[in-house]
Parts: sequence; structure tokens; C-alpha cells
Amino acid sequence: MPDVLLINPAWGDRRPRRWPPLDLLGLAALLRGQGATVELADARAVPTAPAALKALAARADTVFITSSPLDRWQRPHLDTRGFAQTCRGLDHPRVVLLGVHGTLSPAEMLAATGAWTLVRGESEQAAPLARGADRSELPGAAWLQKGELRLGPEPAPVELAALPMPAFELAPPEFYEHEALGRRFALLETSRGCAHACRFCLKAMYGPGVRRKSVARVLAEAEAVARLGARCFYFMDLEFTGERERALELCAGLAGLGLGLSWGCQSRPDAVDPELLTALAGAGCRLVRYGVESGSPAVLEGLGKPLDPEAAREAVAATERAGMDSVCSFMLGLPGEGEAERAAILELARSLPAGWVSFQVAVPYPGTGLAADCPDSPAWSACDAQPSAHDELEAWRKRACRSFYLQPGRLARLLGKGRGSLRQNGARLLRELSR
Repeated sequence: MPDVLLINPAWGDRRPRRWPPLDLLGLAALLRGQGATVELADARAVPTAPAALKALAARADTVFITSSPLDRWQRPHLDTRGFAQTCRGLDHPRVVLLGVHGTLSPAEMLAATGAWTLVRGESEQAAPLARGADRSELPGAAWLQKGELRLGPEPAPVELAALPMPAFELAPPEFYEHEALGRRFALLETSRGCAHACRFCLKAMYGPGVRRKSVARVLAEAEAVARLGARCFYFMDLEFTGERERALELCAGLAGLGLGLSWGCQSRPDAVDPELLTALAGAGCRLVRYGVESGSPAVLEGLGKPLDPEAAREAVAATERAGMDSVCSFMLGLPGEGEAERAAILELARSLPAGWVSFQVAVPYPGTGLAADCPDSPAWSACDAQPSAHDELEAWRKRACRSFYLQPGRLARLLGKGRGSLRQNGARLLRELSR
């Protein structure tokens, strides 16, 4: 009988992201260190009926459930009604909420879910609750007492160097898949936080500054997932190349291990150079995700992310020359964006030699600068105060996606140039065109 059940619930997505809940694996390692028996129910990877989740919960003393695992800390789901229903369906007296939604809206989430307690901020700091810690003394804790919100001390950023290795074995790679890198997938991180101050960025779970693991620790974790059968992994750092010399050291270490795993990371177009990209490719990197955001320098300046679109072209071209593919992400409906700026997004995207693009409608998440720029938008919604309504933006997003992928040269490049199997690339292309 497990002392603790960890739940990563399904959200009813048409195409759920099957990535491991890395923060829950870190929490599991801490709980095991306290002597607890831990079970993980990851309904994103293995569909699990509500009745089955309830039965699992009945066997545990404490249930931790996340509304947003680490890979969703920056872009959480907007509609939490299904999540609240899942929580109430557990019918358990000690349900602890984790994730972005409770961190930003604790009273509302506690009321909606009926949970015993939630923990604001990083998931790992919730571990003491499983051994009976007084929640009034736990940093980040929040609960309702006779309908009134009560808070424990303010949480501080978790010291990554003090954490044990995540319990990767609770999430075997065979159950997970990255949409571009492939199957038998694992998730890693070398750091948390970001040194930049982009106004759209949701960093409520990260706190200020950047915290990093040692290079030796990162290499040990890569070896651990390889032993479990992983064939690929992704570094979930907000900016993998933010500290150039450290990135080079990591690449040298990964190359020296000779694990034969493919991997990916994310960065800014102005934070890479040919030498660094060559090192990434030599260490097994096959995919770099770039946050390009807009084709308008004025819009980017207003976002606190001054970036010359030419830097994006140079970065993606250099990534291609180094033998890697790239994903470029753009946001729609930003302050200062009109038809001309939107046309610049599509013009820039179509000119890039990127294998893949992502067009997303901007969301002014609570606590971000973008929320202050969209004062008339309800919380957890798109920027409805912008000149174009959300439906129009969504229609434009779909047209832009088709315009990018249906370029004749683009199709041939994706389906016949060796960037993953024909079946894998074809399946992903169909998914992108149907979104």
C-alpha cells in the first residue's frame, strides 16, 4: 500500500503531450528519502479512468495532484473545470494541489477542487506534508479555513543542487514520446529560471534568477535515463545556452559519454553562434526550439525582448548548417500588433529554413507584464482587448500554419530529407495542419 500517490491527470486534449512529469519525479525522490512508498499515476501517458484514480487514491495516505507539470509551467491549460472535477472525484481527505493555477489563484482553486491544501511554487517543497508537517509552517502552503484563505510562509526557490536525482524509473521512457525527437522519451533539466524579463513570460513557478545543476549531475541524469531505455530526451531549461561556457562544457561531457541518444533544447536566437551550435550537434542535439515571437522589432521591443528578425534568420540557418532542425515559435494578438505586424510574422516564418513552426495566440497570464498591458482581458484568457477578437486570431493562426507547411519546398524537405522517419514526419505534419 503506497503512502503517497502522485497524479498527473489527463486534460482531455485531442492530442495530449506525452512528456514525463519531471517535477513529480523530483518530489517522488524526496518522498522516498523520507521513507515513503510512492506510486505515480500519469494519466497523460497511460489513460486512467476516474474510477481507477479514485481506487488508487483510496490506498494512499496522501494524494498530490498537479494542474501543470514542469513542462506546462509556462503554458498551463486555461480551463480548469475538468481538473477540478478530477480532484473532487478522488473523494480523499488529504489531496494536495500542485502547479501554476493554485500558485496564482489559491483561493479559487481550493474552492473549486475541495482540496485539503495546495502548495504554491515548485512541487518538491510539498514533500514534508506527507510526513505530517504542520502546513501553517510550510513555505508555500495554502488552505481554506471556514472559507477564508490561510497561507504559510512565502516559498523560496528550491536549491537544485540539494535535490536527489529524480525517480526516473517511475516514468519509464517507453510510455513517453516527443513529437519531433521520437519515442522512448525522457525529460531533463540543467537549470530553472531565466535571466531575461520578457513581459509575456509566466515565471510564477520559477521565482527570480537562475539556479543550475552541476554538469556532473546533469551527465549522471542523462546516463540514468539511458539505462532505463531512453532513446531521446529534451532539456526543459528556459534557455539552455544562457551561460555559453557551461553549455559547451555540458556538450563536451555528453559527447564523451557516447550514449547515442538524440536530444533537444530551447534558446533565444541571439544566444547561439556557429561554434556553440556545432558543439550541440556533436553532443547529439537534433532539435533547437527558438522563441522568435514576432516579425516586428517594435512589438518585440514592447515585449521586453528586443530582437532583430535577422538574428532569427541567422540562428536558424546556422542551426541547419550544423546538422540540426529547429522549431520557431510565434505569438499572435500582442499589444501593438495590427495587420502589418501580423503579415511580418508570416513573412519571417516562411523565410526561415526551420523544419517546424508554432503559432500561438498570446495569453496574458496573471502576474505577467502582458496582463498589465491587457487590463480588460479576463484572467486565464486570450488578449480579447486587442483589435482582433480571439476567433479571428485563431482563424489567422490556422491559415498561417497551412501557409508555412504547404510551401512546395517545405513539404519535400520535411518528408524526404531524413529529418526523422517519413512516417513520423508525415504524422506530425498532419497533426500540425489539423490544429
